[in-house]
Amino acid sequence: MLTMEWKKSKRTGFIPSFLGGALLTGLIPILYMAFISEIDTNLDINPLHVLLDANWQMMAMLKVSLIVVGACLLYYVESSDNALQKMQSLPIKDENLFFAKFLLISLIYLGVLVMEAIGLGFSSVFWFLEYPDLPMELVKNIGYMFMLSLPAIVLALLIASFFTNIWIALGLGMIGIFLATQLSNQNVILASFPFNLPFQTMHGTDAAAPDTLIWVALIETVVLLVIQKVSVSMRRYFR
Repeated sequence: MLTMEWKKSKRTGFIPSFLGGALLTGLIPILYMAFISEIDTNLDINPLHVLLDANWQMMAMLKVSLIVVGACLLYYVESSDNALQKMQSLPIKDENLFFAKFLLISLIYLGVLVMEAIGLGFSSVFWFLEYPDLPMELVKNIGYMFMLSLPAIVLALLIASFFTNIWIALGLGMIGIFLATQLSNQNVILASFPFNLPFQTMHGTDAAAPDTLIWVALIETVVLLVIQKVSVSMRRYFR
């Protein structure tokens, strides 16, 4: 199923969108340090914290937007020419189709995080004093960001699966992103909104401890996957 989803994604702008987004997220901290920064880089500070505090909101906004756009593109190819209805005559379960799309976006998104880590690592080494724990810090942050993004991926796919019109799904996703930017990060309940979780950083989360948000993200991911499975029997009301 995953191989089939990869082949189908080549018929959309899914892959170019994520490649362009990966390059842009990796360039954001580099461009910030090259043209905007007025930070005294000679201080003995954690460069990763400085770069994330300065750039994370923009980087997270771009990545969540990629998730929403990617989910819409993957389901749009199913809706065009009634492809999904034709596939229902085959021995393929809707939940397996959904899970394959979830895995595909998750793997591609992990590649975006790697490109982002390369940009952060380059900026840290080039402009700041040597920081011996930088490689481990980057690995921890990639893992943390990935875990907190899983609910957003499931929710974006869930929204996209309900509508054959790509613009409705895209509009609802963008409304969710806008809502996430308006929510306070001081409250764990508000911070737990799926589209708000990717905006949290490992060192700067005020709502709860990082391990608490990881558990929240895992629970939300499982709950949303269960909701999707239940909604399969109700598809006729949305198509």
